[in-house]
Amino acid sequence: MSNGPSDFPNRFRAHVELQGAILTPEELSHVGECYPRCRGKDHWDVREYASGTGVGAREYRVVRGTSTVDVYRSTEREHASAVRAALNELESQDGRTEKGEQPSN
Repeated sequence: MSNGPSDFPNRFRAHVELQGAILTPEELSHVGECYPRCRGKDHWDVREYASGTGVGAREYRVVRGTSTVDVYRSTEREHASAVRAALNELESQDGRTEKGEQPSN
């Protein structure tokens, strides 16, 4: 199995689904477009923001470290948490592969 950049969308979708979330094609495309611009070594995290869609509404954004640039945002915390976990797991696997270890699939 290739771990190249072109394989990212399929690997990412599979990891998100393992977390119990199904993303729309638009959401998957957005993550695929934003992810390359958010490189770094920090773990991904979910931040909660007040949303402009209604009183008391919340929006959850997946960001890296102290960055304010997000790769995913949702009104559903579970989906944002699934994206965070999937990105962290993918990067963890990629780090092991770069060090000569075999992926654990």
